[in-house]
Amino acid sequence: MRKIRFRLYPENQLRRYLILDIILCVFLFYQTLTTDSSLGLFGTFLLLALFLVLFYMGLWFRGWRLLTVVVAGCGLMAVFAVCYKPWLLLFAVAFADFLGRVRSREQLAAGLAAFAAMYLVTSYVVYQDAFHFFQTPLLPFMIIQLAIPFAVRIMERSESLKSELAAANERIALYAQEEERHRLARDLHDTLGQTLIMIKMKSELAMRMTEKNPDRARQEMQEVVRASRAALKQVRDLVTDMRYVSLRQELEHGRILLDSAGIGFEFHGAERRPNLSKVTETMLALALRESLTNVAKHSGAGRCAVTEEFDDGWYRLRIEDDGAGMTEEQKTAGHGLSAMEERMRLLRGEARVGRSALGGVMVTLAVPVPAQSVSGEDVT
Repeated sequence: MRKIRFRLYPENQLRRYLILDIILCVFLFYQTLTTDSSLGLFGTFLLLALFLVLFYMGLWFRGWRLLTVVVAGCGLMAVFAVCYKPWLLLFAVAFADFLGRVRSREQLAAGLAAFAAMYLVTSYVVYQDAFHFFQTPLLPFMIIQLAIPFAVRIMERSESLKSELAAANERIALYAQEEERHRLARDLHDTLGQTLIMIKMKSELAMRMTEKNPDRARQEMQEVVRASRAALKQVRDLVTDMRYVSLRQELEHGRILLDSAGIGFEFHGAERRPNLSKVTETMLALALRESLTNVAKHSGAGRCAVTEEFDDGWYRLRIEDDGAGMTEEQKTAGHGLSAMEERMRLLRGEARVGRSALGGVMVTLAVPVPAQSVSGEDVT
């Protein structure tokens, strides 16, 4: 049988209000029990019990039910003020705090009207003048209690936004992990998987040739050794891809790669650039690597230019070449284009492939960044 746990306080209010509420209740009990009243001891305990009931209902209720508690609480505090001491209206601060948690502006306005009525009625009954409290210390009490609901609403909204932001960041982190798993699985399949298949086939061939053609078997095993070394390097490269990679480092590697392929490299830096996070810079660097690798392997270009831009809250890298261009079939065949798109989508950016003014392919990598995250630093 499931055990039911009784909770006196909501979890989100336990740490913040428990001590203050205990102090509030102790002082209210002390002031009423040590003051002579026509209600007598029984009437005093009845009013205090009603105060506790309304108080704990206010901890759990929301919406119109909470407004009902606030209005009843204002009426109860007016009775305390009339039957004991007028300054006991100060203890209505508990219901002012509750009023800040109502759901609509109409409910808030009705609650504020109840507080105003509480002071007017108390002043009229005690001083025979509804506005006499303007000449007493009750006036600052009322101002404070009318301001508290607005302060509570602001704090509640701030906490709600923080919770929503934390939940959104958690979802983004989980999505990023899932996307990275897909990317890693794809890279393993496309690179390491093919190498392992080749190792398997050559090993089986070497086993069959061991007795018939030992020299051929030895040659195949040498190929297996070379393929194993290549597989080890691929694993290391995949691990490296999961670490931080700077754009400065990747541009230098791209320069060396294109130079070895006989392709001229140009870089045009922006006058200013944002302070990119490590995740953003790594994703951009890896996408840049894939794009420059495509230029070196598939473009047949003689020149490649990378242009950095930052404007209107967007950071862009444009990679252009003067090669043979790319057909629609080549776009859908792979060449790392889907990986680039996934990485940019993860950053809420985009990767576009089109025709370059140089005559070949232009890849544009764009990510949104806060406008205030700007420095005069260049990546080269």
